[in-house]
Amino acid sequence: MFCERVHKPRSKYRCRVTESIVAARMLRMTLPLQQVALAPSPMPGHFDADANARANAKQLMFMKNIQGVLDSNAPESVVDANLEKLQAKELSMKEVHDDDGRKGSLLTVNGKVYDVASFLDLHPGGPDLIAAHLNGKDVGRIMEGLDEPGAHAHSKAALKMLEQFLVKGKSEKSFEEPRDSEEKFQIDLTKPLVPQVGYLGKDYDEWVHTPIITTESPRFFSSDFMENLTRTNWWMIPLVWGPVVLWCEMRAVKFGLPLDMVLPCMLIGCVLWTIAEYLIHRFLFHMKAESYWTATAHYLLHGFHHKHPMDSMRLVFPPAFTFFFSYALWWLMKALFRNGVSQSVSGGGLLAYIVYDLTHYFLHYGNAFTNRLRSMKRYHLNHHFKVQTDGFGITSEVWDWVFGTLPANYGSDIHTKVTKQRKE
Repeated sequence: MFCERVHKPRSKYRCRVTESIVAARMLRMTLPLQQVALAPSPMPGHFDADANARANAKQLMFMKNIQGVLDSNAPESVVDANLEKLQAKELSMKEVHDDDGRKGSLLTVNGKVYDVASFLDLHPGGPDLIAAHLNGKDVGRIMEGLDEPGAHAHSKAALKMLEQFLVKGKSEKSFEEPRDSEEKFQIDLTKPLVPQVGYLGKDYDEWVHTPIITTESPRFFSSDFMENLTRTNWWMIPLVWGPVVLWCEMRAVKFGLPLDMVLPCMLIGCVLWTIAEYLIHRFLFHMKAESYWTATAHYLLHGFHHKHPMDSMRLVFPPAFTFFFSYALWWLMKALFRNGVSQSVSGGGLLAYIVYDLTHYFLHYGNAFTNRLRSMKRYHLNHHFKVQTDGFGITSEVWDWVFGTLPANYGSDIHTKVTKQRKE
């Protein structure tokens, strides 16, 4: 029976839909739609003709919605498809309040109602931006950037992600629900992803830059050992690499670097890191990948972050992965600078990396409390959700400016912010 596929707990609306569908299936066996008679129901006391007419009209509209169910000539597969479509009927804000009792987490966008309770903490712009509009007016124009000049316009990807939280007449969507778009690419999100992504070929780039916002972390490998190597808490970065920075500077002094030269050499290392940050992000992390092995390598390096940008356990680099990069840079510094200087410059670069990784985590999960942090957050989220081919800098936009990869709207955004601040 169809009612066995309805998830519990069911609201009054869901039960009403299910009961009506079961009745419709029974009617389908005996009467075509044109012959369904809507007789007034007996009511206690006096008979209200107007109320009964409204009830009949509402029932007739519902019956028309399930015409595919009542069509006795329709194949069973068509009937089931129509039932599923009807079961997924979108609800209005009032219907959600009346039938589901959901309050405090509903957002209306272009007439559709979304239950964003599980999304508040995942919102890239922070929960406060959404909380200000819950259970209020339609925010469609705000999301499209039409509310005021220079306002942030959400990308198509962001609007598509919102559909995961659309309130429908069946159970809440979960991590594996964005599968409609994934089936096109033949990717099963419930299975380890790394062995699958290489088979996408030329479709890999489109797939990996269509982000999914979820509360659960996707599985990379079948092996628990390999899986754990890909997950890192943010606090592991200063805990692991902070002592290494101190060791580098102690080695520099041991090799004869004067104490008053330690800080200048560290600053040189910091500047060199910002260049490396930009070049690695632009040319390695955003390389074109079409073969099986290049796509797999890219997904492990950076592609996963664009596919699941709010995966909190994969926002910073695992120490095992960073070791290989830092080791290569260590020998590069030794080739460029003499003993003492090379160690201090390496320590400065590693310190800048720590700042970079923690800043990156903050830009995804932190609440910006200064204008500079808000600007950085907006800049980085623009890279994720609007134009992935620009805005490669994380801690600084300087090298985007130098190499011509500033986002097209960057200048206008700054002008709008300055103008608004002056008016205030």
